Amino acid sequence: MKQPSWTQTCRRDFLTKALPICAFSCLGASKIFAKSPFIAKSLLEEEKHKFDKELPGPKLTYRRMAAFQNRSFIQFARFLQKEIGEEKVIELIKKQTDERLLQQAKNDLKRLGKSDFKSYISIFRDPRMEASLNMEIIQDTDTVFEIKVTDCLAAESFLPHKAGDIGYAAVCWGDYIWAEGFNPKIKLIRDKTLMQGDDYCNHKYIWTG
Repeated sequence: MKQPSWTQTCRRDFLTKALPICAFSCLGASKIFAKSPFIAKSLLEEEKHKFDKELPGPKLTYRRMAAFQNRSFIQFARFLQKEIGEEKVIELIKKQTDERLLQQAKNDLKRLGKSDFKSYISIFRDPRMEASLNMEIIQDTDTVFEIKVTDCLAAESFLPHKAGDIGYAAVCWGDYIWAEGFNPKIKLIRDKTLMQGDDYCNHKYIWTG
């Protein structure tokens, strides 16, 4: 079986962790398709043929991909906020983010084969992180790993639309359960995020075991 390329793997991981487009499922879209499997199948077939060939124009980069998907997500979230209220929509997004990042933690455990602190931190040392984050390592010991994130694709695409609240719920909120889901002995401390208007995000992971 042909193995996925580095680009394909990176794109898959980035979409799973950083892009909240899959949060659409928690906001009702999945129920529509569940009730209409024939429609869903027809749409999937249509999409398959529509995108068989490469489209002309600028090459799709991570930045363009994030901007496009997050812009669509923001528009949909804002529409729902008008219909059912801002707080309710944020609550739903956070709930779906928890589910998604908990599953991501399980996937990481399966892939790495270990649940120790060193294995978890190895995720941040992966060169693929550079595709979505600009970060500086502040502290790196056997029990503490602290980073300063000065830029990320998610913040870059949410903040210009004044949608930091939606971005925080869809991306940043899940960082806590991601660490805990990997191992309950890992604690994340953070009081600054780009999404909430700070100049940087300060992630400090502590091994309490």
